[in-house]
Amino acid sequence: MMEVLMIVGIILAIALIVLILIQPRQSQFFSMDATSNIGKPGYWQNNRLVKIVTLLLSLALFVLLLVFMIVTYQ
Repeated sequence: MMEVLMIVGIILAIALIVLILIQPRQSQFFSMDATSNIGKPGYWQNNRLVKIVTLLLSLALFVLLLVFMIVTYQ
């Protein structure tokens, strides 16, 4: 059981790293964010599928790590 959780965790972590690396970088100017983004597409409209998969994969890794902590505690 522990070996399976560890292998799944490693696979999820590597997949998450790859998904984050393939996302394009965006320049951020925090002082201009309130006015410069008016009328432009939102964050989720560009590369929507990659961003949703990244979000779901990070949530799955978080839940897996919680399960791993519960199993090792008992």
